[in-house]
Amino acid sequence: MSKYTALFAATAALMATAVLPAAHAQDSAASPVRLIVPYVPGGSTDTVARLIAPAISKELGVPVVVENRGGANGTIGLQAVARAAADGTVFGITDSAFVVSPSLVKTLPYDTRKDFKAVVLVAASPQVLTVNPDVPVKSVKDLVALAKQSPGKYSFASAGGGTAIHIAGEQLKLAAGIDLLHVPYRGLGPALIDVMGGQVTLVFGGPHTTKQQVAAGKLRALAITGPHRSPAMPEVMTFAEAGYPGVDMVTTNGIVAPAGTPDAIISRVNRAVVNALATDAELKRHFDELGLEPLGGTPEAFTTWIDTQLDKWQQLVQAAGIQVD
Repeated sequence: MSKYTALFAATAALMATAVLPAAHAQDSAASPVRLIVPYVPGGSTDTVARLIAPAISKELGVPVVVENRGGANGTIGLQAVARAAADGTVFGITDSAFVVSPSLVKTLPYDTRKDFKAVVLVAASPQVLTVNPDVPVKSVKDLVALAKQSPGKYSFASAGGGTAIHIAGEQLKLAAGIDLLHVPYRGLGPALIDVMGGQVTLVFGGPHTTKQQVAAGKLRALAITGPHRSPAMPEVMTFAEAGYPGVDMVTTNGIVAPAGTPDAIISRVNRAVVNALATDAELKRHFDELGLEPLGGTPEAFTTWIDTQLDKWQQLVQAAGIQVD
């Protein structure tokens, strides 16, 4: 287990104990709120949920129970949110699959635009392009030149079809005009192992999962997505600096509710999260350690973001001819 995987696990364990207490609840008879994470425990989305849940609990005056419903790249958990009663007792936390999957999956069991109500954007995590250190490249331009010399010879790993790091790899292929073989894995862990072992050429991953391996010389970082360098890895240039601004996939977490949830409840949860992101020093410390950028904003801004992202990734999927089994 890497230092940063352990950090996720330790943070999740710590926050699990902080989510439930409600001795000071405004109404002891009120129902607990469920915050559904559409993935198994221990990942970045799960950790973000557990970090932000205490702020929601404090605002609503009831326990917030983080409930993991993994499967189908987030689809199963999001379906549970979409079908839940719109009474303010169920929310869901999303990641980039929320806006990418509609372009990849022919028959989702929900309508992303109609079956959810946007609450608030929470955090963004950039993606770091790393290569096996034996690959003779020191920059993105070096990598592109090498790949163009031998189309199809080099490969990129992902945590599975349709994940953020898969889409980041497809963006790189499209922006640079190179042919890379996609090698999907069941999770980022085994993908990283095979890149470090030399079986695969490169992989994208968040700062929390790549920083330690880069520092140990097991991976070489070439560039990072996002509009600016990450405080977690300030030495790594952005893709825009590297000459490829079109490679901009970041993992973005937000909170949604079932369509029809009262605006008053949406506003309270939004306010709680925005205030915590702006004022909670301990939350900021955790975010900094994990390479997460706090977001916030209004429900309306989140709704606009969803619409924009759905259109953006549909265009990419069509242009790159991406197919997921």
